Amino acid sequence: MQTMDLDKKEKKKTAIIQAASLLFVKKGIKQTSLADIARGMGISKGTLYYYYSSKNDLIFDITAHHMNQITNDLFAMIDAEGSGEAALETVLTALVETILNARTRSRLHLYLIREAMSGNEAIRQRFQKTYRGWFSSTTEGVRKIMNNQDVCETMAPVLVAVLDGFVIQSMLAVQSIPVKDVVKYLMRMVRN
Repeated sequence: MQTMDLDKKEKKKTAIIQAASLLFVKKGIKQTSLADIARGMGISKGTLYYYYSSKNDLIFDITAHHMNQITNDLFAMIDAEGSGEAALETVLTALVETILNARTRSRLHLYLIREAMSGNEAIRQRFQKTYRGWFSSTTEGVRKIMNNQDVCETMAPVLVAVLDGFVIQSMLAVQSIPVKDVVKYLMRMVRN
């Protein structure tokens, strides 16, 4: 019985995440309130507050949901590609393209970074935990493909920093990101 309640709660949270994502894209993050989300879903504000007491918590879960999907897809690709430099190049290309094409996630991610940097301690702490998870997942993924421990440990923070930087450039429309050239450069770093 308890498992069924948890499944029902997770399904409701997923529905909230999907509805909120659409509203954030349509109206903007600042212009969308929890009341707007509740109204859009046809539920009471109290019901929404049961699942999310703050907009920032909801935004963080939306970002985490997107990142979990990307991570799961990448690990499936890693398992399918095998190992070696060619596999790493394929996976890196897919990762960079996926991150750059995830406009909603990128916009929400940058909003949360701004909140964390401007003094929201709860979000800053969640980011610390999230980044540690990303470093761990990236290290594990690279380790599955490459058999070089030094590369695995070094690649994680570099790759996450590169992706964050590309998200900023992409959202600001600074210039088109030459994904294939970037991946070739990263591959040269791996070989050295």
